[in-house]
Order: sequence, then C-alpha cells, then structure tokens
Amino acid sequence: MLPDKLDKEKLYIQLTNILQSNIRSGVWRTGQQIPTEEDLCKSYGVSKITVRRAIDNLVFDGYLEKLQGKGTFVRKGPPRSGIAMKTTLVEGVFLPGDIENVKVVEKKVLHQVDDEVARRMGPVVDRDVFYLCRLKSFEGVPVLVNEIYIPLRVCPGLTEWDPEGGAVFEYLQDHSTAKIARVTQTVEVGRAGDYLGGLLNTRPTSACMVMHRLFLSAGGMTVAYSKTTARADRFQLDSEYERLG
Repeated sequence: MLPDKLDKEKLYIQLTNILQSNIRSGVWRTGQQIPTEEDLCKSYGVSKITVRRAIDNLVFDGYLEKLQGKGTFVRKGPPRSGIAMKTTLVEGVFLPGDIENVKVVEKKVLHQVDDEVARRMGPVVDRDVFYLCRLKSFEGVPVLVNEIYIPLRVCPGLTEWDPEGGAVFEYLQDHSTAKIARVTQTVEVGRAGDYLGGLLNTRPTSACMVMHRLFLSAGGMTVAYSKTTARADRFQLDSEYERLG
C-alpha cells in the first residue's frame, strides 16, 4: 500500500497509518529494526521529511524507539493511545485568506533570553539561542508577529540559514540534532506592549491573541519555542485532529 498524493489527508498521516499497520500485522516484529529513512522513501515514494514525521509520530505513540547510533526499532510493550494533530509543523496562525507579505524583522543570536522565554523553554537555554522575528501582513495590514527561539546547540547551522529560503521547521527537521516529535500549545489573551504594538500598528494596551508553542523531541528536550502575537480582530485558529489507531 502506498500513500495517495491526491488524497486530502496529509502524506505523513497516511504513512503513519501504513507503518503502524506493518507493526500491528507483524510485518515488523517486536525488537526488529525497521528500514532506513532512505529505504522507506524509495519504498513509499515520499520525501525524507514525510518519513521522519511519520516515524516521529510512531515514536511518540510508543510503537517505535530510536537507539542512538543503531537505528529505529519496534518497541517492546503496548503503545500509548491518544490523538495526534493532523497538521504540518507550522509556527503561525491561520487567517481568513492568504498572507500577502512576510517580513523578517530580526534574525540574531541571543546570549540571554528574558524570564518568560527562559521559563517556557526550561534549562536548555543555558547557552546561545537563535532568534527570528517575522511580521506577517494581510490586505496591507500587519496582523501578527511570530517570534521563534531555537537553542543553537540543537541546530548550529541556523546562523547561516537564510529565512527567505524556506520554512524554519522544515530546516530543523533536516539539520537539527534533535527531531521534533511533540508540540504543546497554549493560547491566551495578552497585551501588545510597546515593541509589538509598534510592529502591529496598534496601541500598546490593545488586546491580542498570543499563542505559545513548545516543540519537543521524543525524549522531551526543547527543540524550539514559538510565540505568535496576533491582532484580536484578525485572529482565527483552525485545528484538525485524527486518532491514529
């Protein structure tokens, strides 16, 4: 069985279900090493990113385990049950219509982050952190600011990465030492403040929707933290979930 690229369902979700079926049917036995990413790409006609996302889903759900320097194996013991988010790893919010313009406001290395960021990221911020700030506009109006914090020890190559050249989380999945396996999300009401209010062309006291996302590896290490601040009058968040198994 191959993923159907014409199907509306995301390819990595399709592949997750196919690989999960290999485990449940006994094609891949407990303790057995599964094929390499390259072999899975060839077998199922998908990209390496799709394969990694499917494997990370199965690692998080307890079907597979990664052993450093050895490979990925079918895990012993019952898998976890739950619901997996049926979206790609994106860092923004979804707005009615298309984002017209994305402007990089800042890209730099921080030697120290503020207390809120340190609290959310945890002890991983004891070293330099890559910081990216982008402003997104819709119909000529600035609608949201997206700030991303990534520990450089997770992905040292980010200092040379061109933010105009592609999605930051796709780059992370290809080049980081720790892959994203789980995302936690908190959405709250906040104030714009002086700096973000200036970027969003709104009053510092204006109410905004603030979305915090913490990106974690299968082992629970922080891979990235994202904070998106959106004008409340332009905010819409859509999510779709699908039970795996």
